[in-house]
Amino acid sequence: RKGNEAKQRETHSEEGGRLLFSKGRPENSNTAVEAQAGSEGESRMAESTSVAKEACVEQKKNKASGFDFYNQLGAPKHVVAPMVNQSELPFRMLCRRYGADLCYTPMIHAGLCCRKKGHIWDVFHTAEGDDPLIAQFCANNTEQFIQSARMIEDQVQGVDLNLGCPQGIARRGHYGAFLLEEFSLLKEMVTTAHLHLNVPVTCKIRKLPKPEDTMALAHLLQNAGCQILTVHGRTRDEINQKIGDCDFGIIRRIKQELKIPVFSNGGIESFGDIDKCLKETGADAVMVSEAILEDPSLFSGKTYDPCDIADEYLQLVDKYPSMKAEFCVRPHLYKMMYKELRYYTDLRDEWCHAPADVLRKGPQEIRERRAKNNSADAKKILAMPTWYRRHRTAAAEKKRREEQKRKKLLVERKKEKEEEEARGDEETLLQRFFDNSSDESEDE
Repeated sequence: RKGNEAKQRETHSEEGGRLLFSKGRPENSNTAVEAQAGSEGESRMAESTSVAKEACVEQKKNKASGFDFYNQLGAPKHVVAPMVNQSELPFRMLCRRYGADLCYTPMIHAGLCCRKKGHIWDVFHTAEGDDPLIAQFCANNTEQFIQSARMIEDQVQGVDLNLGCPQGIARRGHYGAFLLEEFSLLKEMVTTAHLHLNVPVTCKIRKLPKPEDTMALAHLLQNAGCQILTVHGRTRDEINQKIGDCDFGIIRRIKQELKIPVFSNGGIESFGDIDKCLKETGADAVMVSEAILEDPSLFSGKTYDPCDIADEYLQLVDKYPSMKAEFCVRPHLYKMMYKELRYYTDLRDEWCHAPADVLRKGPQEIRERRAKNNSADAKKILAMPTWYRRHRTAAAEKKRREEQKRKKLLVERKKEKEEEEARGDEETLLQRFFDNSSDESEDE
């Protein structure tokens, strides 16, 4: 393992020089950092959080805040979102080549960093050129959030608190979007981080069901010390097939009322959607997640062959080797070549359990299959739904089936009604017949 770690920490640059792969793990091992984080964290937690003390600490650390921090980051407009097991180092470096101004790390579990020795170095990697970079943490405990963030704060430009993850694992772990209603805890976590970390603190949230609650949360986070607020314009329930349109209106309202930079998240499928979003929300930047997983060149505004992009990604995985990167290869390739794999289903099934060497040959195999295709096959591939649209397509199909079922039911009810009316007419005729017959008998 030590040999693998050494290999991870140092590799060769394209110019032939040596570059630091993981700027994180100190020479003396992670023990020193974690011990320091623990001892200093405990003592710092006891400090006063008064306004005067806050100003003193702020001045002492000379941290940039609000738009000063935003400008130090280069006034980014195109931001790669934090994505679990997906916004790792090779993928970030790929996105930077195609116009990403700012990237976030995958979500780092603060509790695991504190409980499991060395965990931070298994999940966090950076390198020369991987900046500006913000590290995102999930946490529901203030001390764990501070201690884990302090392990890497000297290698990132900021630390983000995840308050937007809507997945089941976040529900079970009680973090992400399932902390949104816990205003007291959030105020404590953000204020303490703002006071005791050497880098600015940012937050990423989802909207709450009631607009007034969302606005109250946004103001609370700003007042607690959040320096950039990213807002996803959907609630935590609007995921998968329940996904709806992104609410740009609430993001616009937050941007109008807050004094710190606001990033818009959600509703971006193509490069053309970026300007539309910025105009409708007034946001300072657009953060993209799902769409950029399928097209890492999205911010360039140009169209590239996904096989070429996939090959470029694999080269970066080789340049920045780690167990984390190897784990991410399969899902990345699947998303980048989603349409092709929807068409070549045998290849998709093969990739599910294929070893790394087979996966690396995948882009070339798709090229070879394309060469054998006719124009009709190419049109079918082009017409395949995108990765971004997968849930929306499934939801639309479900809605279509429900509509067909509803129409069928209406036709059946109409038919039953007509048959009932027909039976009623027949009974009426028969009744009249018998009534007439009875009248004739009485006359006789």
